[in-house]
Amino acid sequence: MPSREGNGVTLKDILILFDRDFGVSIFPNFRGYNNPVDDAEWLLERSMISRGFVIRPIVREGRRGLWIGEYIGSNSVVTRTEEVYGQYASKIHRLMLKCMAKETSKRRLLEELSITSLKRLESKIIRGFKYYICPPSHFYQECREVERIYKLLREKYKDGGRVFYSLVADEILRIIRCEDAVVCPLKAPNTLERIHNLNKALRSRGIGEFRFTEPSFVEIV
Repeated sequence: MPSREGNGVTLKDILILFDRDFGVSIFPNFRGYNNPVDDAEWLLERSMISRGFVIRPIVREGRRGLWIGEYIGSNSVVTRTEEVYGQYASKIHRLMLKCMAKETSKRRLLEELSITSLKRLESKIIRGFKYYICPPSHFYQECREVERIYKLLREKYKDGGRVFYSLVADEILRIIRCEDAVVCPLKAPNTLERIHNLNKALRSRGIGEFRFTEPSFVEIV
């Protein structure tokens, strides 16, 4: 498996860039300078970036882990770095190498590397990361707030039958705990849009829905 030594750590030749505005990019078979910071900054200089982080598989003293480098703004400078190890880091390490060897697809890799999943790592950089606009794939398939809010609303209004949609929209805004995006579909300024966004996510997962029984009323089913 292609790799290179540098400062007591073995660097594997694949990097993944997670950018707040431009999404995720995979760079397999990367040839660099044997220094994770220099390599990441070389890559950032040649990519469309705003703010985010780079991850790379590494091996140190026999332990498989991940090097993580954070960048802020478009100046292509890595401002903070981490090395993370453990069972989940090792799993991501192996999956990235399988992708580089074409033993698994990029799609399979990206499915595993959602921001929600990556926040299981002991990484302050990743846990502090937020998309600017929540990606549709994340909102409709992965966002944990969708199901949590739906359950809370059903519990609160289970005996109420029809409810003013404005009350439901205000309740969504009150209880949401979004940690993944600056612009969240469930924080839309328009109350009706807030409910429609949640409704679309619920329907896409087959969990439930809000039914408009009259122009100003909804029923939670």
